[in-house]
Amino acid sequence: MALINRLWTHFSGDTKQLQKQTDALKIGILGAANICNMALLNPASKLSNVLIYGIAARDRQKAEAFARKHYIPKVYDNYDQLLADPDITAIYNPLPNGLHYEWTMKALRSGKHVLCEKPMTNNAEEAREMVDEAKKQNRLLIEAFHYRYHPFCRETVKNTISNRDENGPIRSITGVFTVPEKFLQNNDIRFQYPLGGGAQMDLGCYLVSMCRYIVNTHNNRTEQNEGEFEVQKAEALRVSPTNPQIDRGMRSEFQLDGIQCNIYNEFTNNWSFMKQQLIIECEKVTITIAYLIAPVFYHYLTIRQRDNGQTRTIKNYGDNQSTYYYQLKAFAEAIRCFQNDASLDRAYEIVYTTGTSAIRNMEIIDEIYRKAGLLVRGTKN
Repeated sequence: MALINRLWTHFSGDTKQLQKQTDALKIGILGAANICNMALLNPASKLSNVLIYGIAARDRQKAEAFARKHYIPKVYDNYDQLLADPDITAIYNPLPNGLHYEWTMKALRSGKHVLCEKPMTNNAEEAREMVDEAKKQNRLLIEAFHYRYHPFCRETVKNTISNRDENGPIRSITGVFTVPEKFLQNNDIRFQYPLGGGAQMDLGCYLVSMCRYIVNTHNNRTEQNEGEFEVQKAEALRVSPTNPQIDRGMRSEFQLDGIQCNIYNEFTNNWSFMKQQLIIECEKVTITIAYLIAPVFYHYLTIRQRDNGQTRTIKNYGDNQSTYYYQLKAFAEAIRCFQNDASLDRAYEIVYTTGTSAIRNMEIIDEIYRKAGLLVRGTKN
């Protein structure tokens, strides 16, 4: 019954967008991507201070059909026309990874705040340029690592990892994220190098982000003063001779601020269920975190004592909303904060998956690809 209640809360949004505040944040969407419903439209339907105001797509007819289905007021001929609309305050960019840089830069130069899907771009060099442009334009640039905003992460995981007295020092972190590829076509954007494809980009970016979050929390650091990293080795899995730069999976080992991290991600070629898990070996305990990526459906955190084997399990469903709901809520609140006092620093205290954090994530991903003998995304063959 509890699961049914959570699923109902998550999927019951009415995209007619009724009862919006007169000063609601107006967001424009670049592209009619599949993720829009889950990541933006459904959460926005539950927030009176957010209005999905307009959409543009490569095919106007597709954009019109999408707008009719989801009651979006305006459709534009192209992305540039949408960006030129002064009524739009913020942009959601769910385009393929390889297009994030171009259109996020254009959005920032148009004076828009940007919520950009993860990973923020092809590589670290592009991420640095995007961050510089956001500072120049005095606009928010946010990477959509939605899991960070759910109470399970920002309360339960944070409080557990911060308890050094009970846990002792972290010895190692092991992360796994697998998704069956049977639901994906061979021409899926995830498998196209020009569009920034690869398992490490799509799945592995989460594991790198999660490892960083755990290490920074444990070491009492912020993403503005992270410790050093070193990628020791990486192995690309199931690379096709006909698509030699695309990894269907990746294993990698690296150190973050002196802590060993070993991660594995793959689009598996079987009918296995999705698996997402982190195992954190500490001096006194072993902490297991399951399904941090989508805790609204199911999750748990277990703490097992090394000395006596006693285990306790913690869950935190908050008010049964999705990670995307909490992310969008924070994004809107951060923009309102910025509009009230013109301080990006204060706004970034509310919405904290920043472009600066994206640079470090991409630095690690770039190095994983190099160690695996593959090209950094965005590099010409």
